Amino acid sequence: MTILPDLSDLIIEQVSVTNGVTVTVRAASPTACCPCCGTICQRVHSHYTRMLRDLPASGRPVHLKVDVRRFFCQESTCRRKIFAERFPSLTLPRVKFTLRLQEALREMGFELGGEAGARLGKRLSYPGSPDTILRLVKQDQLPTTPAPRVVGIDDWSWKRGLRYGTLICNLEDNKPIDVLPDRSVQTVSAWFEKRPSVEIVSRDRSSEYAAAISKGAPQALQVADVWHVAKNLTESVQTLLARGPGRNTAYWAAYRQCQGKCQKRWNPCWNKKGVLLALVASN
Repeated sequence: MTILPDLSDLIIEQVSVTNGVTVTVRAASPTACCPCCGTICQRVHSHYTRMLRDLPASGRPVHLKVDVRRFFCQESTCRRKIFAERFPSLTLPRVKFTLRLQEALREMGFELGGEAGARLGKRLSYPGSPDTILRLVKQDQLPTTPAPRVVGIDDWSWKRGLRYGTLICNLEDNKPIDVLPDRSVQTVSAWFEKRPSVEIVSRDRSSEYAAAISKGAPQALQVADVWHVAKNLTESVQTLLARGPGRNTAYWAAYRQCQGKCQKRWNPCWNKKGVLLALVASN
């Protein structure tokens, strides 16, 4: 990692090292671009100093002292008559941190959270309060995901026995998609209505989820998840064994007799990695 950020479009005028490192810089170009109309301007209105924090160097805090110029916009129709020059490769407008320091704090927030990230940053001479770290995390753009095809839906408790939400996962890549605030039919069906690409939904034995999927995604095939298939099988075996050996013999005889007449078959539903998702009943 370099000690200083990318200063290719800046001129370093002075470097002072005491308890920290202070680097005085100014823009190399004699002109600046208006952020509103894009006009290249060269008439300078005034100057002011902007202080930026950067990544520490050998445990010492690094400050960038930037001489910022204000320009007159020469476009008569532009609504902004005076503007300050910007440094897109260094920082964002109205921000006190450099881009690479913001990225470091954001990664710290993703890994540790706000409070723990701020405590670690204090030891490493990284500036930033817990609120600042969380704000940077919230500003990060979420990665785009393809339209889900096979999803799993189940409830989870905000407060056990009182309030429940809904967790929806993509069963093809085993990643969460969304968290819904409740498990009502209206909320779940509204979510499925916005995603017509869903073809298979694996769910539990909840009648609310069954009604919500039928309403929001009538084209989707509803299947039982593997855990509930195993649970149903366990309960059936326990019920069968509890009847006694005599009844078991009669039961299996009746089952073999009607097995050939039964038109339903249980077909496995696999994902792309070859993992069994559910069993689907077909005629």
